[in-house]
Amino acid sequence: MEQIAFMVADRPSYRQACFELIEAFVPGVDVLFNEPRPFSIEIDQSSDDITFRAREYDELQFIKSFKIPTGKPLDSESFKGFLYDFLCMIFNRSLPWGSLTGIKPVKIAHQYIAKEALSKEEASKKMQRCYEVSEEKGNLAASLAKRELPFLYPLDQKRVSVYVGVPICPAKCAYCSFVSTIADKKGLLCENYLNNLLYEIDMMAELVSSQNLTVDTLYIGGGTPSIFSEKQIQRLLGALKGTFIHPGLREFTFEAGRPETTTREKLEILKAYGVNRICLNPQSMNQETLDAVNRHHTARDIENTYRDIRDIGFRSINMDLIVGLNQEKPEQFFHSLDRVMALEPENITVHSLAIKKGSRMKAENGHHFKQLYTDDFYRAIEKNLKNRNYLPYYLYRQKYTQGNGENIGYAKPGYEGIYNLLMMAEKESIIGIGAGSSGKVYDVDDDRFEKVFTVKDVKTYNDRTETIVARKLDAYEAIAAKENKKRAFS
Repeated sequence: MEQIAFMVADRPSYRQACFELIEAFVPGVDVLFNEPRPFSIEIDQSSDDITFRAREYDELQFIKSFKIPTGKPLDSESFKGFLYDFLCMIFNRSLPWGSLTGIKPVKIAHQYIAKEALSKEEASKKMQRCYEVSEEKGNLAASLAKRELPFLYPLDQKRVSVYVGVPICPAKCAYCSFVSTIADKKGLLCENYLNNLLYEIDMMAELVSSQNLTVDTLYIGGGTPSIFSEKQIQRLLGALKGTFIHPGLREFTFEAGRPETTTREKLEILKAYGVNRICLNPQSMNQETLDAVNRHHTARDIENTYRDIRDIGFRSINMDLIVGLNQEKPEQFFHSLDRVMALEPENITVHSLAIKKGSRMKAENGHHFKQLYTDDFYRAIEKNLKNRNYLPYYLYRQKYTQGNGENIGYAKPGYEGIYNLLMMAEKESIIGIGAGSSGKVYDVDDDRFEKVFTVKDVKTYNDRTETIVARKLDAYEAIAAKENKKRAFS
C-alpha cells in the first residue's frame, strides 16, 4: 500500500488523527484527503453514530460502525479512538501505544498519579482502558511518571530552567533534521554568533533578576557547543556565571557531543565553571555506520575522549545511541551498546531513528524505510541495560520512527538527567536562549504553559539579534504580567 485516501469531513483534528494513525500502522504511506485512490477509507457521521468503510478498487473490504455517546458531540479524542479500532481491524493488529500518537505519553500517566491520586497500577490500567495502550507500555509510562515526581515537586512558579542553544556543527549528520549551520573554516560564524548570544544572555539575566526567578538547571546544547574554541567557551561561561551559574544549580549540562571538537583544555574549562554533566554522543560504535551518516570520527576517538572526561573528574556522563542508522542489523546495534556499557557512563539514551523533514535521509529516500526490528529486539535492549543497573527515567516519542519506537533515557540510580525530565513533564518554566531555542512559561495554578519561540536560522539570528531578543523579552514580560494580574485578583 503506497497511497491511501481518507474521505472525511474537512475538520483539521479529524485529518490529523487520520494522518498520524495511518502513518503509525503503515510508515511512509502517502496520505490524501477526499481524492479517490485505489485504497480509500470513507468516514460518515450522523448525530448517533460514525461509520468507517474501507474500499479497494471500489470494492467494499471492511465496514464498522460505532455508537456516539448520547448527548455528546464527537470530540477529536473519541474520533481518534474509533478510527484506531477500525484500523486494528483492517490491519489485524494493534499498536503498543494504542491510539496515542503524541510525543509525551508519560504526561498522561503523570496527570493520573499527581492530579487524580491514582496508584501506579491504576494509572497504567486507565491508560490501557482509555487509549488501548498495551499493558507493557501502560506499565512503562506509569513507572516513569512515578519515578519523575520527586524531581518535579514541590512546583514553584519562580523556579526556571535555562537552555542555551548553539546550532552550529562541524558537519551535518545524514539523519539530522535540526536547523543547524555548518561552521566556516575561518571561524567567523562562531565568533559572530557568540557575540550575539552574549548580548541575549545579558538581556535574559536582567529578566531573571527583575522577575525574581531562580535558575534550577542549565543546559548548553546544540548543534555542537564544543565547536567553540577554548577562549570562546570561557567567554560564554563567564557571561553565564552569576545569574545562571550559581551554587544552587541542581544540574549543569554541556553537550560535548563530538570527539573531534572536544579537547582536554575545553573540558578543564567546563569543569572549572561547574559543569556537572557531560553529553558525549557516539550514535553508533560501528565505523561503517559512522561513515555512512557523515560522522567524522572513529569509535576509538569516542573512547579516548570519554577517558579524558573521566580523568578531568566528571562523574555524570550521558552517551546517545540511535537504533536504525545505516539499517544496522540487531547484532550491530548490540555491539555498539556493549561497547558503550563497557565504559560505564551514568546515562545511556537510546533513540529510535526518525526520518524527518530537513534531513539528508528524508531528501534522498522520503519517509520510506524497512522495519528492521521486532518488539523482542527492543525488550532485549531494556533487559541488557537493566542487567547493568541502567533504569529508564524519561521517554518521548517522534513521528516516522524506525519500528514505531520511542526514545528512552536510562540512568544509574541517582544520575537521572533532570533537565530532560523537566522538558518532558512540562511542570517548570524554561527560558530558551539562542537561535532555535524554545521557551515555555509554566503557570502552576492553571497547570498550563505558553511558548516563546526564537528564529531557528543562525544567519537570521545574527542579522537581527536586537529585534529578536526584544520581541522575546516582550513575550516573557507580557506573560509574567498576565500571571501577576491574575494572582492579584484571585
